[in-house]
Amino acid sequence: MRSGPLAAWSAAFFAGRVSLDQAADASTGTDAPHQVGGLPPFAPEIVPVRELLVHWRRGGASVRVVLPVAGDVRGLPGPAGFRTAALEQGEAVFGAGTGVVPQVIGYAPSSAPTSVLWRSFAVEPGPVDHVSVADAQYDLTTAIRESASALSAAEVAGWTDDLAEPLHDARRAGERLNLPPGFPARAVALLAQAERMQAVLDLACADPLGGAVDRMGLAARASALRPLATAVRRARVAGYNAEARD
Repeated sequence: MRSGPLAAWSAAFFAGRVSLDQAADASTGTDAPHQVGGLPPFAPEIVPVRELLVHWRRGGASVRVVLPVAGDVRGLPGPAGFRTAALEQGEAVFGAGTGVVPQVIGYAPSSAPTSVLWRSFAVEPGPVDHVSVADAQYDLTTAIRESASALSAAEVAGWTDDLAEPLHDARRAGERLNLPPGFPARAVALLAQAERMQAVLDLACADPLGGAVDRMGLAARASALRPLATAVRRARVAGYNAEARD
């Protein structure tokens, strides 16, 4: 996900904890330098992501991450073009009347770094999606416990042997967070747990059978994982938006 680090490093820049160059460089992670298309007043030119951070800062508002999925678009402002693009990518960042959606281009198996173009949209004011770090932490902890119980009860909690090493790596996903200095400690802890669980969910998608042996087992496994996926998504929203102001 690219939207979370962009929002977090933008907040650190707005608060004066990092410079513009630090925020622009760090938010790109291991990608090639990010660029932005359609940003006023530069459109139709493609500009460095630092221009987006300056644009947001001049607007005087914080930015927010949204991670919409079909059936749950809480906090996602209009117009329709932005909503559609955000839904297609499953993520976006917006603030001060401007929203951006990442277009990610990988070059595997080449060693060339991934490139990211943020598509810019004028966005409308909309209701803020209030989700606190504390509430998201509670919901995530509950979902982990209940999903594990449901998987065990349905006897579909297994993994194939060839996923043992990837599963071990997934459990360390929280160590690879891209967050600025001074980010709220409770949000860091929440995001670390959410990233670990997201990595596990990604593996579950790669191993759709798990311990299931029939259609009923598959349905039970999907039903057990669905609330966990929602809780992980909400935890990521709460964590990355921890410094956003209304």
